[in-house]
Amino acid sequence: MSTVDPVALRKLRASKRPGPVSIMLALAFQFIGGLAAGFGWPHLAEFEGAEPPALAMAAVISSIPLLVLSSIAWMGIAMKHNRLGLTLGGTIAWFGAAAGVTLAAVELGNPPTLTWVAAGCLAICLLLAGLGIWAAQKRRALAAREQAVMSAGAATTATVTDKGYVVFGDSAKIFTTVTFTFRDGSGVQRWVQRPMLIDAAEPVLDGQETTLWYDPMDPGNDQMIVVKLAKDSPLRQP
Repeated sequence: MSTVDPVALRKLRASKRPGPVSIMLALAFQFIGGLAAGFGWPHLAEFEGAEPPALAMAAVISSIPLLVLSSIAWMGIAMKHNRLGLTLGGTIAWFGAAAGVTLAAVELGNPPTLTWVAAGCLAICLLLAGLGIWAAQKRRALAAREQAVMSAGAATTATVTDKGYVVFGDSAKIFTTVTFTFRDGSGVQRWVQRPMLIDAAEPVLDGQETTLWYDPMDPGNDQMIVVKLAKDSPLRQP
């Protein structure tokens, strides 16, 4: 027995944004994992056929679980906060790898090969950073466009014609494409599809109605259509 609605509490916890401590820890472990890998593997290559230093061996062994677990953690964090790029974790990990290779190169006498490897790690880091900035700009542009359509566009009722799934499997959530139909101001029936992350606790049903906004001057422009049901069930939380 509880004096708090357990369903509402579960939804609140599921939608709660990660705090700064969780974010910093995930990124820190991404950096440490990349640093350990970048430092350890060159030593293994240098000492091929011989036993490498204990520190380098420990770095290689620890880097694998650190990178795997911190990558999973970062993915979960970024999915709950779309202002945090999915590529940010990888950017930090590759920056750590570049730093680790640089440290290994200094310890091993600065062989030219490791200089190029460090430069390659840094190049990947910069590439991921660039992709992250581009994706963030795309998200901001999409949010601004949707807000403009909802503010100045025409509102109507849309109906689900194909919910995009049959049954839920082992997971309580399913990512699918839902099809909606609506009639514009001229009475023309149109269909639009939107990707949605659907929770088994709040399933989408065929025949379900929702609000849809569109540009009355260009009702066939898919990019200028906003479906409330899809907007309320994004893959990533706003």
